[in-house]
Amino acid sequence: MTDSIDNLKSKIQQRGGLARPNRFLVELPAIAGVSTEEMNILCRSARLPGKQILTADRRIGMEFEKVAYGYAVEDVSMSFLMLKDYSIKKYFDAWRDSTINEDSHTARYKKSYQKKIVIHQLEEAVPSFHVGANFSIGIPGIEGANLNIKAGRDINIPKIPGTMMRNSVYSVELVDAFPTTIGGIDLNNDADGIVELQVQFSYTNWRKNRPSQFSFDFGPFGDMLGISGDFKFRDLADKFLPEGGALSNKLNQGLDFASRYGVKIGF
Repeated sequence: MTDSIDNLKSKIQQRGGLARPNRFLVELPAIAGVSTEEMNILCRSARLPGKQILTADRRIGMEFEKVAYGYAVEDVSMSFLMLKDYSIKKYFDAWRDSTINEDSHTARYKKSYQKKIVIHQLEEAVPSFHVGANFSIGIPGIEGANLNIKAGRDINIPKIPGTMMRNSVYSVELVDAFPTTIGGIDLNNDADGIVELQVQFSYTNWRKNRPSQFSFDFGPFGDMLGISGDFKFRDLADKFLPEGGALSNKLNQGLDFASRYGVKIGF
């Protein structure tokens, strides 16, 4: 039994500890003057969605077996803390108004109200990242002899004003999501009570984001630079060093020149 406990502790330590339900982040669209970051701060609870594989019975001889023919997704519920200005309620009222015109009793096109929502499970802290390169220099006159050099350093990422920083270990994107049920608000005589708003979202499908790494959302600052959404470091490199661009061509030419003289560089 002691050995089993030690193995459990060792396994937990190897994988960075146990996942905590209070380490999460949600990304909702900015609507009615309420920012994505404010919605995340006021989100009290969220849920990573599940997915059911739909099956049908098939008979082969005297045996029955199940075969898959599709999938089904479940609605996702979130709860939000209400501020005195009721900005969260006004946020979802505005989203609802973009879905249904209650005066003309008409529904709008789905493209006008469907949005992307992302739910992240976070690590305990924002880590540093490593920047470096490996150099392999051929030694003249000695075939197959190389001098391998590794250079780099760990860089702690500072908090950038106006950006949302996180290290996501698992994240899910709700595709074409919109609120289908905006719950009522219970009022009572409890002087210490807190008002919460329950919201249920429907969506077309959900997909798991790419393998997680440190990422950030630039918000309004990113709009000025033409950067929108959730960017990884690789995305930023592609943004400012596009494939086939002048800077990219110069870099490739330099690497080709170095390779002619036995210098191999890898990132």
